[in-house]
Amino acid sequence: MIITSCPVFGQEVNPIEEIVISPVSETGNSIQVELSKDKIQNKLANDLGQILSLLPGLQIKNYGDVGGLKTVSFRSLGAGHTALVQDRTSVSTTQSGQADLSSFPVDFIEKLELITLSPTRTQIPIHAKLAGVVVNVESVHSYVGTNQRNLIIGAQAGSFDQYESYLMLQKRGKKWGGTFTGKIRSYGGSYSYTYLNGNTTIKDRRENNSLLEYFGTASIQFSPNQHHQFQFRVSGNEYQKDLAGAVIFYNSNAAQYLNGYGLNGSVNHQFKKNRWNVFSSANYQKNNLQYLDSAYLNLQGYLDSRYYSGQFDIQSQAAYSITEKLELLIGSSFILEELKGKSLVGNPYRNTSESLLGIEWKAFGKIMAQIGAQGVFEKRDTILKSQWNLLPAVSWSFDLGSKNKIGIVYRYTCRQPSFNELYYQQIGNTKLRTEKAHIASIRYDLTLPFKKGVSQTMIQPFYSYVYDKILAIPTKNLFIWSIQNIGISDAFGVEFTELIQKKIKQHTLGMRINYTFQYTQDISDPLSPTYRHILSYSPLHSGSVELDYSWKKLSFFVLGSYLGERYALNQNIPSNLLEGYFLLDAGASYTQKLNKSELTLRLSVNNLTNKQYNYINYFVMPGTHFNIRLQYAL
Repeated sequence: MIITSCPVFGQEVNPIEEIVISPVSETGNSIQVELSKDKIQNKLANDLGQILSLLPGLQIKNYGDVGGLKTVSFRSLGAGHTALVQDRTSVSTTQSGQADLSSFPVDFIEKLELITLSPTRTQIPIHAKLAGVVVNVESVHSYVGTNQRNLIIGAQAGSFDQYESYLMLQKRGKKWGGTFTGKIRSYGGSYSYTYLNGNTTIKDRRENNSLLEYFGTASIQFSPNQHHQFQFRVSGNEYQKDLAGAVIFYNSNAAQYLNGYGLNGSVNHQFKKNRWNVFSSANYQKNNLQYLDSAYLNLQGYLDSRYYSGQFDIQSQAAYSITEKLELLIGSSFILEELKGKSLVGNPYRNTSESLLGIEWKAFGKIMAQIGAQGVFEKRDTILKSQWNLLPAVSWSFDLGSKNKIGIVYRYTCRQPSFNELYYQQIGNTKLRTEKAHIASIRYDLTLPFKKGVSQTMIQPFYSYVYDKILAIPTKNLFIWSIQNIGISDAFGVEFTELIQKKIKQHTLGMRINYTFQYTQDISDPLSPTYRHILSYSPLHSGSVELDYSWKKLSFFVLGSYLGERYALNQNIPSNLLEGYFLLDAGASYTQKLNKSELTLRLSVNNLTNKQYNYINYFVMPGTHFNIRLQYAL
């Protein structure tokens, strides 16, 4: 029961143990799910991608198990339309234009929320506000972190030679606070699998699939008085990955590797006094990436591609409450991005200037609106380009009684091609156009409190219209793909969430049901053979059911998740159809109090039915596997 669904307009619900469901603030157009470390760690998720896969409306493209590339998209929009914000900083690498969710451990997450519109919230960066949706993550490094522990240390072991250890140190005073978190993990990744090649069933073992990765973050907060807060934060990660690739294209002697590291630094300042709320920040990040193929068939006998990217952004936002019912926000940001590599013609760069005007008016319900102006100036190869975009968004919500609410949201958003899509090896296409999208939804919420419990229901029909959609498709043959603007697509569907919690003496029971129906089709050209075909990797049906039970020191969960049929290519023919799959996971935890400290033991078993499946065609996933973790907190 740790995660509910898309944004809900705000009726506060009394908490049941660690779960709190409430609006972020009176100005928030979102649902905030406060997650204790126990609740989120019970899943023993390898990364943020596994947690976000439980949210309706979000699709996770999964290219492998531990360490495998995972990206998130919202209602079949490109991943660049989904902004990931962690502790008030937008998190996306300059080169990919998105965040690799496999590189985000969940060990230190405190809160997670999904936001469709937040025009007057200063803690959400301007660039993220202009995206189609925001996934906002708060960790123990956030300003208002609820973690009261000074020390957390843990170790984990799992199937296929998976080993992890992590550490958190924290000290907080009246004016100063400091936090350090670090993690190291390794993975062998040699698991057996079965797949169907034509009419032949092939059994083999995954090779060249190991991983070694390090994470570290340090932050310092300083509050000289009640009006000012400063934060300095530095984070980084380094990884060495073997790339197993698609099983049908590669053999056990494959020798592809991906190595790299990232470094991010930020300085933030927040000022609150009377009716003013001002937030300013400066961020810098650099990422180095090396792709190595030791057996590549060229004149050198190998392929060694290296890319170096950097990004600097600065922003400031000021919100002012004119009256108790009317609030305005104005802000601006400037982003500098560059990419370097031996294979590039020149060094491409992109400068983005963004301004935003937001308003919230509590009249006739709640009306929120924003208008963003985005200027993009870039160099592709040796050609200079520029463009301006106006990005409006509006929502209106109102009560239909004390227990019923309804909300309407519309927004126009766009995303620029990422540097990978423009320049990465053979797939790059420097002629790509900006992808644009219209997004609209109607949401109905019903909250029914009952004795020592609560029931929440959300039903949300939606529609999106996208043109100049950017997709990777085979252009020369099945082995050589490239990035193209395919034309126009639309998507319509409905999201449903049911959340029930009940407390009986010392027992707590919970159930969460999520279901998404989504129909995404190509409507570019009526004469095209793929006209009105479903876009690749867009399942019609997906959902999950989770049951929770806790009693004193023990807690248990059972999670069933389903992903329906989808096509590997835009041509909806039988040979491209991937079958749906249902996965069953279970877990338990036990916590023993030791004076001011506690010791926790957790166990999870994933894919109990040993289902052979894959989300991306021929990127096989493991069968039944387990994880066990021991944690000490002081």
